[in-house]
Amino acid sequence: MEDNIIITNLLKLSESERLEFKATIDKSSIAKVITSFINTKGGDLVIGINDDKTVSDIHLTEQFRKSLETFLINEIKPTAPVYSRIETYKKKNIILISVWEGANKPYSFKNTIYIRHGQQTIVSKGTGIDNLLDERMLLEQRWERQAVLGASFEDLDLAEVKKSLEAYKNYSTDTAILDSKSFLINRGLIINGSITNACMVLFGKNPTRFIPQSRIKLVVHPGINSGDSFIENKVFENNIFQNIETILPLFDSIIGKEIKIEGAFRTEKKRYPEKALREGLLNAIVHRDYNDFKGFLAISFYSDRLVISNYGGLPKELTVKDLKTEHNSILRNPDIAQMCFYRRYIEMLGTGTQRMIRECKSEGFKTPVWKSKDNILELTFSGVSHQYEGVNEGVNEGVKINIEGVNEGVNEELTLLYNQIAKHPGKKANELNEQINKSLSTTERYLKILKEHDFIEFRGAPKTGGYHLLN
Repeated sequence: MEDNIIITNLLKLSESERLEFKATIDKSSIAKVITSFINTKGGDLVIGINDDKTVSDIHLTEQFRKSLETFLINEIKPTAPVYSRIETYKKKNIILISVWEGANKPYSFKNTIYIRHGQQTIVSKGTGIDNLLDERMLLEQRWERQAVLGASFEDLDLAEVKKSLEAYKNYSTDTAILDSKSFLINRGLIINGSITNACMVLFGKNPTRFIPQSRIKLVVHPGINSGDSFIENKVFENNIFQNIETILPLFDSIIGKEIKIEGAFRTEKKRYPEKALREGLLNAIVHRDYNDFKGFLAISFYSDRLVISNYGGLPKELTVKDLKTEHNSILRNPDIAQMCFYRRYIEMLGTGTQRMIRECKSEGFKTPVWKSKDNILELTFSGVSHQYEGVNEGVNEGVKINIEGVNEGVNEELTLLYNQIAKHPGKKANELNEQINKSLSTTERYLKILKEHDFIEFRGAPKTGGYHLLN
């Protein structure tokens, strides 16, 4: 269904500077168009569509898609990110190829530079090439490419650099890259021997030492409003990849999941739209404005919603309305975006926001809402809230239990007990009953229910042991 929607939406558009349809397979012709997109403003090429927008009779396979993508990656110089995939439309395969505007213009195919002029792909000569070189000079002056004063190669997390290098090797056969340093130089992350801002944000051991505005703040508010009090207040100061790997698992513990047992069957369901929330966070990290010292990225949990606030707003070419439809993918930070693309954190298609909307609907959550004002973009997930009920007692964090045949009140108390064991493993019944404010006999009865349904187990000797969660 998603694939049909993508192609259907593209077919509603006319060919333009950023969109072309092809009915036949010709690798050289395709490469010229893709090169022109990269040299201009990026774009999408749809293969398998006739001039009248009907599906052509060519047979497109996954094997051909892979060989075509490899051909484009290896033959277009310098190497640029190219994304392709098979879409199914009216029971036939369509190939969709997407590229961003390049950061290292001019790009060439077979030693010829192509650009996009309206709906046409043309050879760039004379002043056209000069214009591309001027654009490259301007791009070299952007914040991402500026040197970090006082930084050296030793300030980088080489383990993360190596992961990105291996990901790039899986993507390209570029023989100029021999080691981590040559990789960073090749990708424009080390220029004239200097570590760039983008390099530090991506791979720094302690990036906030040099770029303090790259911090990410996470706050859990007890109610529906911001205030002086908060339940949790975390600040993440690592590089982009480490921050992603640290923050994403926190959604499980803060928002929680529901475990439901019906007869012999046990199911788990997250209490939030996982893919949509992941997409929203990654978009904020990749597209935020790192240039301004006032810049920030904040993740705010309330009792009725989750808000991701991102300094920088939308690019001037986009509006909030565009996010709900097919739209061009416009990069604020191309070096950061490309590295996240190689690591498979993001795609090129400008359909991520639409996927977020569809996933929320299919999972029974409210549609996410974007708001752009005063150079700040806010993404709100209504109904996605933290699980800190009874703040003073610090209860009900993480998992909600629903056992068939047990009334709602007892399920809530089982949830409370389970999460107390999660927070304080090894406690005995006479310690847990105080934490959940129940009698010892009631606590022991609840512990028996949790044990019978394989939520917990008792470990150790009767006098010295305690209760732990079962995986």
